[in-house]
Amino acid sequence: MQQADSPPLGGVRADARRSRARLLGAASTMFASEGVDVSFNEIARRAGVGPATLYRHFPQREDLIAAVVGTSLDEVTALASTLDTEPDPAAALSLWVAALVAHIRRVRGLSEEIVRALEVPDSPLAPHCAAALAAADTVLVRAQRAGHAHPEATTDDIVKIASAIAWTSDQSDITAAATDRLLDLVLHGIIRPGKTVRSGRGGGRG
Repeated sequence: MQQADSPPLGGVRADARRSRARLLGAASTMFASEGVDVSFNEIARRAGVGPATLYRHFPQREDLIAAVVGTSLDEVTALASTLDTEPDPAAALSLWVAALVAHIRRVRGLSEEIVRALEVPDSPLAPHCAAALAAADTVLVRAQRAGHAHPEATTDDIVKIASAIAWTSDQSDITAAATDRLLDLVLHGIIRPGKTVRSGRGGGRG
């Protein structure tokens, strides 16, 4: 039986939700400014909770990373379905890859986490990456069937190329314009000569 001086269960759950929201807010801000390797203790301090509370909600760093970036990665994944209306399959492919690069590039170190999640099925980020692979398949196969993309390119290639470009940006902190140029060069190796390569502009940091 619940003791008289114990807080109502609903109050406990509400406190837990507020703590989780504060942790996600602090982590999102710190990931954007400093990358995924920031101190867990500092995240907890900025959220106004103790480290034990952080670890109770997110036992591993990967759990927190997935919670912070998973939703926005899912938004990039969903973009693939809207690109079905793009009349040029090559443009749809290049626009989607550019969106993925821009997303990964917003958080320093995320590229390595995505590559790791592709290799570790039980990673908290793996379901989001699997969805991204499925989205890549949608835009890539459409371009291949139209004869607009290299027939041997794979969805794994697409996601790893996007991660590699973002990783390069992490190492040298290159500008958005330089990232777009690098992406254009890579896409010219995937999209058939004479077809549209349109990476877009504005790659996130820089």
